Amino acid sequence: MIKKDRKASNRQEEILKETMYLIRQGGLQAVTMRKVADRVGIKEPSAYRYFPDKSKLLIGIINSMKNVLLAPIRKIEASEADPALRLKKIVTHHLNTVLKLDGLPMVFIAEIAATKKLDLTNHIKLLFEEYQGMLEDTIKELNPNIPSATVGEYSTLLIGMSASLAIQLRLGIKTNARKDIFEQLLPTIIQNIAKHEKSKSK
Repeated sequence: MIKKDRKASNRQEEILKETMYLIRQGGLQAVTMRKVADRVGIKEPSAYRYFPDKSKLLIGIINSMKNVLLAPIRKIEASEADPALRLKKIVTHHLNTVLKLDGLPMVFIAEIAATKKLDLTNHIKLLFEEYQGMLEDTIKELNPNIPSATVGEYSTLLIGMSASLAIQLRLGIKTNARKDIFEQLLPTIIQNIAKHEKSKSK
């Protein structure tokens, strides 16, 4: 039974991997169950045993992205490290994920949002809200005196850094964004959060 479950899990992972390949090549419109099955080397009806329809398949992709992005961030959040260090690690992990996946998750999220299919957009919304919530909790821990609106602005800025990098990667623009972000921009943003706290306390 365990061997059978492992085989099914491996097949699901293979299907998700090939779905991501198709999305990388031509966006969501390039994904059909038949194309996915062909790439995996199985018959189309077999693909439906693992994912009953395209929406379930795309939700599988979203859950896979959630594991890649959020699972390590949850561990960072649970650590006892200084909040400034945790904030840096969280954003760095997001940037590294964008680089590793060639900016694809951002493109995928944008296309899902454009479909306006609630079963898909709600999953993306939950992923985004959890990530932004963890960023904002860390910012507030670093600086309890920052107004809520400013916390939201900082979290949006930090997420926007990764979104900008993803767009440049997908467009094939050669950029030193990674070096600049790691060495200059990210530490500066974190320092500004800390300085804001000091100015409030005077």
